[in-house]
Amino acid sequence: MFPDESARVSRLWHGKPSLIFLVLLALGLPIAYPELGVLGSFAIAIVVVLVARKHGSFRDMGFRRPASWARLLVTTLMYGFVIQMTFMIVIEPGLARLTGDPVDISAFDAVRGNFVNFLLMMALGWVGGGFLEEFTFRGFIVGRVRWLLGSGTAATWVGVLAAALPFGIAHSYQGLAGMIAAGMIGFVLGAVYVYHRFNLWYAMFTHGFINTVGIVALYLDIDREMGRWLF
Repeated sequence: MFPDESARVSRLWHGKPSLIFLVLLALGLPIAYPELGVLGSFAIAIVVVLVARKHGSFRDMGFRRPASWARLLVTTLMYGFVIQMTFMIVIEPGLARLTGDPVDISAFDAVRGNFVNFLLMMALGWVGGGFLEEFTFRGFIVGRVRWLLGSGTAATWVGVLAAALPFGIAHSYQGLAGMIAAGMIGFVLGAVYVYHRFNLWYAMFTHGFINTVGIVALYLDIDREMGRWLF
């Protein structure tokens, strides 16, 4: 890479004007196009990160080897199970009662009792949710917003909130309650990312296990019954 080209790439990752534009675009696409905009945001994130890989982009996003993969798997499995069960039994039914608009997951009804669709949805839950969404929302948006604002505590939580908003809106097909619940889960995933010192693997695996628990409940057709346990 020639010196002037290297400088341009460095400005792409560490230059505030270009980053502000790219982050705002990545934030805006899921808001403007809730169902497909996240793909555009991911495209922005992956291109920028790959181009700037020699300038520390992967390290800055949190792709660091954990002290123990086994501990990471156990921890994130626990997180995923507790988070998803809490939302299915308490949060989502409560939001449905408050808004008068129950969470609509009818788009996934084909998974109920269908093993092939179950496997396909599980793969989508890990690739699309665990990897794509966490790479975009927590790794790119939280990380770059935090860096732009000075990397302090306030900057960190502004980044977490900034990423949770479009993350929730991207799930608007689930209705108002579903959109709010997704935004809350996005905030929780941001908190996991922060708590584990911005190691993105923790957010990715937690998201994957959240989806796994939800998809298993959907396949077994017990999710609606669980939502009536307390409400």
